[in-house]
Amino acid sequence: FRLSDQFYDLVIRKFDRTGRGTVAFDDFIQSCVSIQTLTNAFRHFDRYQSGQITIGYEDFLTLVFSLKMRLNPRS
Repeated sequence: FRLSDQFYDLVIRKFDRTGRGTVAFDDFIQSCVSIQTLTNAFRHFDRYQSGQITIGYEDFLTLVFSLKMRLNPRS
């Protein structure tokens, strides 16, 4: 499975504390942990491992707010 260049750009912007287009090692590890946490949550709904899910808005909000993760390393 290949993620888009847009996704990679978003991850770099999200975890780039210096604004130089680079990610420090600690922030890289945090991004990996975040992606793994989100992937595990996604897989809970992806019963056939197809890479696609259909969930309602409340299920989405419950999923997001129940995750124990820090998404913004800048704060």
